[in-house]
Amino acid sequence: MDYYLFLVTAHIFGAILGVGGITFAEIFYFKSARDNVIDETESSFLRTTYFVLRMGTILLVLSGFGFLVYYRLIGSEELLYNSQLWAKLTIVIVIAFNAILLQARKIPTWLGSPISLVSWYIAMFLGIFRNVEMSYFQAMIIYIAMIVFVAFVLDYIKRILNIKI
Repeated sequence: MDYYLFLVTAHIFGAILGVGGITFAEIFYFKSARDNVIDETESSFLRTTYFVLRMGTILLVLSGFGFLVYYRLIGSEELLYNSQLWAKLTIVIVIAFNAILLQARKIPTWLGSPISLVSWYIAMFLGIFRNVEMSYFQAMIIYIAMIVFVAFVLDYIKRILNIKI
């Protein structure tokens, strides 16, 4: 397997773990918190899901860095000036810092949860639709708007389910 194929495979696998992990983290949280108590079994499922998320984040960061090095080594520096690449890099940095802040309980879950959910999905969509012309500013506006929208949606779901935790 050549280096590029290895990077693509690792990057896709990291994205799969991340998008799947964050999706199930939200589903498991809402399912577990319906009675406003998260018991040991539910907590165990959530910890496992968060572990999968961390593995996805690590794979995404390492393979992303590998792409930057690879493009530099093969003399394709022009690829490094792509605005969507920088939007995706920004979002992956947000994913990593948000995870650290959530783990350290330095950011409230009402904010950290939609940031995580939106970040993983937007990063995935930027990867899938990388041929769509979009400026860095446009990508960031969409990203921030989606975080605000998803924060309201998650809050609405909590209110419907009467979740207090």
